[in-house]
Amino acid sequence: MAMVQEDPIFQNNPIYMKSLIGKSVEIKTVDNKAHSGLVYVIDPIFKTVVLHTNWKSDDDYETVIILKHAIVTLEVLSEEKNENYLGELSIPQLECTKPNRKSIVKKWIKSMMIDVKESGDYLKIDDYLVIIPPYRADNCICNNTIILERIQKILNEMPEDYS
Repeated sequence: MAMVQEDPIFQNNPIYMKSLIGKSVEIKTVDNKAHSGLVYVIDPIFKTVVLHTNWKSDDDYETVIILKHAIVTLEVLSEEKNENYLGELSIPQLECTKPNRKSIVKKWIKSMMIDVKESGDYLKIDDYLVIIPPYRADNCICNNTIILERIQKILNEMPEDYS
């Protein structure tokens, strides 16, 4: 019988992962570096964390992507969420835009002869890549940089009026 190892950082709990979005955290990695910033997103499947660090202004910051296997510890520095940072869509906007964009992106990727499937709110290409809302090139999560770059290029080449 195979033992399932408990995830000590994220506790295999997507609700906990979502609660970290917009919070200030410090992540220590296997290379003994510490990365501090606001959590932009955590992929609940691959547990990759995207941090915005080195804030200069609302439009000027660095983005750091930290893969799960590199994380040693994750410490919440402040329980306060940055509400301006979250920039959540209102419910009517979400209902109008998300399904449309998702189906358009799915159709575009399929037109490139790439098999893409829906998995809840995500689009998945095999088990390699996940595209999260709002389904743009910078919303792709993948451990393989070659696949990531190719799919991002495909998404960037999609015409704005494609439907």
